[in-house]
Amino acid sequence: MYEPLTRPVDRRTLIRGLFGVSALAVAGPALAACAGGASQTDVPGLTTVTTQLGWKKLAQFGGHFAALKNGYFEEEGINAQFLSGGPNIDPVNVVVTGQADIGDANGSDIIKASSQGIPIQAFATIYQETPNALMSLKSNPVTTLDQMSGKTVGLPAGEHALLKAMLTKAGVDPATVTMVPVGTDPSILSSGQVDGYIGYGTQQGLSLQQQGVGVDIVYFAELGNPDYGNALFATEETVSGKADALTRWLRADIRGWEYFVAHPEEIAQYTWDQYHQETGAVLADEKVSAAAAVPLITSGAAQQNGLMWIEPATFATVAALYADAGAIDAPVDVNTVMTQSILSAVAKDT
Repeated sequence: MYEPLTRPVDRRTLIRGLFGVSALAVAGPALAACAGGASQTDVPGLTTVTTQLGWKKLAQFGGHFAALKNGYFEEEGINAQFLSGGPNIDPVNVVVTGQADIGDANGSDIIKASSQGIPIQAFATIYQETPNALMSLKSNPVTTLDQMSGKTVGLPAGEHALLKAMLTKAGVDPATVTMVPVGTDPSILSSGQVDGYIGYGTQQGLSLQQQGVGVDIVYFAELGNPDYGNALFATEETVSGKADALTRWLRADIRGWEYFVAHPEEIAQYTWDQYHQETGAVLADEKVSAAAAVPLITSGAAQQNGLMWIEPATFATVAALYADAGAIDAPVDVNTVMTQSILSAVAKDT
């Protein structure tokens, strides 16, 4: 049975305090999914660290799987477990209730959680630029925020506040954009049901291109949003009290992402071999997606400081974006939202 790095403290009280009574209803399905998502057998002599992924076990998480494949975690004394995500699993919920030690989310999601008093902290990021992108047909281009006015844009329900914030910053009235909730199937765009579609450019966008659909892909960084993608976080208690285990885990994980950057198609193949029966992924799409992810992983602060580095200025910019649009509940202290302490410890020891 899995024993997390941080023991949950009065789990039911914690859920009620952080998420409200209604969260108890949704926590059950999410946690049940986690419990069945991976082997959680402890390994003698190794520290078990469990990570709740933000989505399914696809190539977008290939660096984690490269570290597993190459034995990097074991070399650091870590038994690394990765739980598959999905539409009904909230990594923040899973982490604060002690069912996983680490989660991943967009930097903006961590900012929103912090503004609600949820005690989590980002300590690294996979993507220096979020893979979130605006996609449109070349026959009906919507490639700027201005061009969204008067258009219908499909996007996940959880991204509505973000798009409103981006439009507001760009001087576009969000009321002029018809926003409709969509899932992860981009055929709603290719069939012409929406003018624009927001999802992962490295996945849905490239998948459409692989099918021969003429699609423009504009990543959020090009639209004035420097958000981090798949930023790694833990509770403040874990970051401060279990720093050694997190440091060893991150040192191994960085090596995994370095391997991924050098061998994206190899790791896409490996990830597909291991998990495609669970994910239903298409191998050709996974290989293209992995190659397209590399520049998003290696850009920004990673160029000067190494992979997975995070900067307070980026979190501050995104927090201001949300605050200006009224999309967060309260001002946030960037020093509470994120920390460089684990990254600095890794850099010191390498």
